[in-house]
Amino acid sequence: MPLDPDVKSTLRDRVVTASKSNVDEVIAAVEQARAGLAEDDKDYARTGSWLEDLAVIKGGGVPGKF
Repeated sequence: MPLDPDVKSTLRDRVVTASKSNVDEVIAAVEQARAGLAEDDKDYARTGSWLEDLAVIKGGGVPGKF
């Protein structure tokens, strides 16, 4: 079942504003939401890309910058 639009919006906002100081908390929220999704759900793929971006932030980088 896809993510509720309000939940998706809240998570997206948290991912966009994530920083090194709160990245672990945001990762946990995204992983929790992702746990209830089927692997073929488009939101499962979307949350996967969010987790990739959050990993870059956790490593001290900026997503999308090389």
